[in-house]
Parts: sequence; structure tokens; C-alpha cells
Amino acid sequence: MPLISHEIPKALFDRHDEVSDYPYVLGHLLSLDTEYADFYKEKLKTAEYSILDNSAFELGKSIPMEELYELGKEYKPTHLVLPDVVNNYDQTLLNAKEYLESYRVEGQKYIGVCQGDTFEQIAECIDYYLKEKVDIIALPFDLVEKSDYVTVRARFLNWWYANRFNMGIGLPKFHLLGCQNPVEFILINDLNIVLRGLIYSLDTSSPVINGWVGNELGPHGLIQPKPKAKLADNLDIELSEEQINLIFKNIKTFRSYVSK
Repeated sequence: MPLISHEIPKALFDRHDEVSDYPYVLGHLLSLDTEYADFYKEKLKTAEYSILDNSAFELGKSIPMEELYELGKEYKPTHLVLPDVVNNYDQTLLNAKEYLESYRVEGQKYIGVCQGDTFEQIAECIDYYLKEKVDIIALPFDLVEKSDYVTVRARFLNWWYANRFNMGIGLPKFHLLGCQNPVEFILINDLNIVLRGLIYSLDTSSPVINGWVGNELGPHGLIQPKPKAKLADNLDIELSEEQINLIFKNIKTFRSYVSK
């Protein structure tokens, strides 16, 4: 089963290891919130696997390269997400190339995010990252803009396996970034055994956010619209016992999707 991380508000910091297999850190929050920064600095010291994200989804664009480099030096995650631009193939690869040429650190592992308008562009991103020996390749939930975000990653992986798999460059390790509806992971789990074996990790705050707004994940995922709330904007939310219980029920249900 892939390693799973659910981003959490401060009210659940003391239960982090019940919620997540590894720490997933939003880079822009490290300079905005001292409590968040102190908590994750300690978590990263002992984590066997950790991700420091460039916050492109939260900010609309990645943290500036110099700042991302400095955060990597200070917090020392096992994996740092290279700068990307949402749904922009050309600029994402230009940014990744510039970062690797100017800021690459020996011993630091990287995650490259695939962006593009077509499956072919996403596959080109994979090839580029493999050639650059980027350790993990991330597929965002909105992989191709205006597509069905519940099915697009499973459809892409099946297409990639049929058309681009094992082209002599090596095999990727995939990270799945976020989700539109957690039911997607039932579809992911129905992929062939080779593709499932390439998915190393995933992150989503969906079970947590849906829990605090009162949405229960069921056998068919989320039947309500995806909440508009973002974890990064609700770090200080206060949670009732009822909300916390539903969050943990959702987390248990989510893991059943992934492990089926």
C-alpha cells in the first residue's frame, strides 16, 4: 500500500502519527506560522520519508526558487518538490530545469510534478524527470485541465502503460497529489499490479476537511460536492469531539479504498 499523508490543522498536531505515515509540509506556511514551522521542523528530523511542497496549489504559483532552496537547507526534508506551474507544461519543465541547474544539492532527493494539456505532455514530463534522476514523479489530481478529475489519473496511467511504459529510461516512482473525490483511489487500486506497484505515496486533506464540514465518506466516496476550504487557510480551526470522530472515521474509510 502507498504511504499516505493527510494534512492536518494544529488541533490534530498531537495525533499526527495516527493520521499520516509521513509528514507533508506546505512550504509557504513555514514562514507564516511559527507553531507550524516548529512542529514540522521536529517531525522532519526523524522522518524516514518526508515531503516539503512548493505550495503551487495553495498560492497559484510555486514559492520562489531561492526561498525554496533555503527552506530545503533549513528543514532538510527527504524530498523537495521542484517548482511547477499548474497546467503549464513548458513553464514547469523550464522551472524544473533552472532549479536543478542552479540549486541542486547533493544528497537531496526531489519530486517533479507533471503538468500539461495532454497525456503526451504528461508522459514527456515523466521522461524528463527520469533522465534527470528525479527520485519521485508527482501526478496532481487535476492532471489535465477540464477533464474528469475522478478518473483522469487512472486513465492516464493505463494509457501510459500501453504506450510509453519501459521506454529504456527506467521506471518511475509516483506520488499522487491531492484528489477531487476519494473514490478515485478505488479506481487506482483496480489498476494492474505493475502500475499499482509504482505508486509510492499520496497526500490529500480530503478526509480531514470533509470531516470538519460534516461530510462522511461512504462506500462510493464523497457524495457531496468537494468542499472549497483549503487546509492551509484553516490551520487554527477549533474542532469539536464530533468533528474529530468523523475525521478519524473518514481516514479509516479512506484507507479502505487504498488497501482493497
